[in-house]
Amino acid sequence: MLFLARFPDVEIQRYAALAIAGLAIGDKGNNKIRIVEEGAVRPIVDLARFPDVEIQRSAALALTAMALGEHQVTKTGIMVEDGLLPLLSLAASNDTDCVRAAIYCMGCLAENDEVRARLVEIGGLVTAVAHGKSDDIEIKRNCAYFLALLCEAMEFHDALAREGGIEVIIEMACLEDIECQEYAAFSLAHLASNRDYQTYIAKAGGLKPLVAMMSVHAEPRHYAGLALLKVRFVVINFFSHLFLIYLSIHLYSLFDIMF
Repeated sequence: MLFLARFPDVEIQRYAALAIAGLAIGDKGNNKIRIVEEGAVRPIVDLARFPDVEIQRSAALALTAMALGEHQVTKTGIMVEDGLLPLLSLAASNDTDCVRAAIYCMGCLAENDEVRARLVEIGGLVTAVAHGKSDDIEIKRNCAYFLALLCEAMEFHDALAREGGIEVIIEMACLEDIECQEYAAFSLAHLASNRDYQTYIAKAGGLKPLVAMMSVHAEPRHYAGLALLKVRFVVINFFSHLFLIYLSIHLYSLFDIMF
C-alpha cells in the first residue's frame, strides 16, 4: 500500500489512502502503531498537499483515522512527519468536506499536549476561531471540540481571549445544537476556573446561555452548572448591583413624593 500511495496515478493513490484509512480505523492488532512505525504517515502527508480535491479528502480521512484514539505515538507521528501545516492548508480549502475533516483531525491531535501547543503556535487557534463562525454545523461542532481542548489548559486562555475565541465559544453556547452547547459549556467551565476571565465571561454575555442550559434536562446542563458555580461571585455581584439600582430608583421616587 505504501508503494501504491506513491504510485504516479491519481486513482491508485486515492484508493491507497482510503485503504490506509480503513486499516487505521479502530484498534485491532495495533494497526495504528504499525502504520506509523512502517512509514505510512509521510506518503499520506504528501497526498494531503496534492492539488486534487478527491486525493485531499482521502488523505484527510486517513490522517483522521490515524489520529483518532488514545495512542499518543500516532498523534506525535503526524507532527514529526510535518503533517500539521498541510492540515491547516486543508482547513483553508474551499471544499467543505476537507475543512470538516481537517478541523476534526486537529481536534483529535490536540488531545496530545505537545501537538496541541504546536498547533496553536502555527495558527490552529486562529483557524478554529475563524471557522467557528461558519454556517456549517459540522464545522462548528469540530471547531467547538478543538477549542474545548484548548480551554482545558490555562496556558491558552490568554490566546483564546486575544483571538476572539471566548466570544465564539459563547456564540456556540447560544446555538440550539446540543453538541455545540456541550463543548461550549465545557469550555466555559474551564475558562471560569481562571479568575482573570470570570468577569470577562459575564460581560461577554456568557451567563445567559449557561442559565438557559440549566433549565433543560440535557447533557450540557452539568458543565453549565460548573461554569455558573465558578462565576458565582460575579453573578451575585451582578444581581446585587441590579437590586441596588432598583432600590435607589424607588427610594428616590418615595423621597420625591414625600417632599
